[in-house]
Amino acid sequence: MAIRAPVGRLELLSWVNAAQDTDYHRIEHLCDGVAYCQTFDAVHPRKATWDEQFNTTCSEIKRIYEDSIEPVEKRYQYELFKPTYFSGTLKPNKPLVLFFGPFPADKSMCINYLLGHDSRWTGTQLTTDKFTIIMQGTEESKISGRILTSNPELPFRRLAEFGNQFLETLDGIPVPADSPKNISLFDTPGVLESTREDHSCAYDYMKMTRCFIERADLVFVLFDLSKVNTGMELRIMFQQFKGHESKLRMVFNKADQWAPQELTRVHGPRFRNLSTLISTTGPRRVCASSFWNEPYCGDHNTELFDDEKADLMYDLLEVVPLQCLDKRVTAVMQRALDVHIHDTLPTPG
Repeated sequence: MAIRAPVGRLELLSWVNAAQDTDYHRIEHLCDGVAYCQTFDAVHPRKATWDEQFNTTCSEIKRIYEDSIEPVEKRYQYELFKPTYFSGTLKPNKPLVLFFGPFPADKSMCINYLLGHDSRWTGTQLTTDKFTIIMQGTEESKISGRILTSNPELPFRRLAEFGNQFLETLDGIPVPADSPKNISLFDTPGVLESTREDHSCAYDYMKMTRCFIERADLVFVLFDLSKVNTGMELRIMFQQFKGHESKLRMVFNKADQWAPQELTRVHGPRFRNLSTLISTTGPRRVCASSFWNEPYCGDHNTELFDDEKADLMYDLLEVVPLQCLDKRVTAVMQRALDVHIHDTLPTPG
């Protein structure tokens, strides 16, 4: 699957080639070939691992940027016009999967299921009061938010703009888990509905939520079928998905606690209730299953729950890594066009 230029883009790039020294058409061509390059295995006699393909693709994208785009940025001082951490986009960081949801949806229990062991503390009370980034590592230990945001090798430097109060609530946990080894997971505190319109918070929670959604490659929003409340907090949170609806996956967790007839009765109304929160023309698909390391409650709907889990795991382990490469290629192409627009603007005097 290759990224195709929209109508008119090739004509624009051809004009740019004639007007500038930088070969933007070559950038388009190279990016088009890098994305989802299926010839890698044909070139190499053995089947390459995903890590090798991922690192090779990221290295090629970085080379294109450094050879063809960055020199123009420096010549026209693009960073002074629009300061960014774009270099972090080119690093071979693992895809980020975000977990949101109201209390109690058992997000931490779902993460434990995906990791294959109990890394997160779970319980009937509110157990997650911090934002936690779960990464692959050799041993399980906490990394403070200040270290996470100051490490140039990690893609979290932008989070420092939310201030010290937020960094106190941010942790990183490397876990020695085999699965999922190609992604990082981001656990968030459960959304608690406030009785006031403007409740106190040391940082801009919704701005921070928007930042997370923009950075994430996939976002799971988990619900407990027995407690699907759509209050003000949840509605504002869903507004942050505007422009990123394709990343959203909604999950009805703990569905095995309902008998087949009861599940049919509650699934439809809950789905219609949530569909009003999302600004899309078509309804979103909702996954209904039970994500924990224990057997199902009863033997009803087990085949359905297993199929739903399989679909979710496919998105998590297959679709997300490919979309991560797609996003990097698209970012480099967009960067080339932004730099071109900047360097063709007339200068005063």
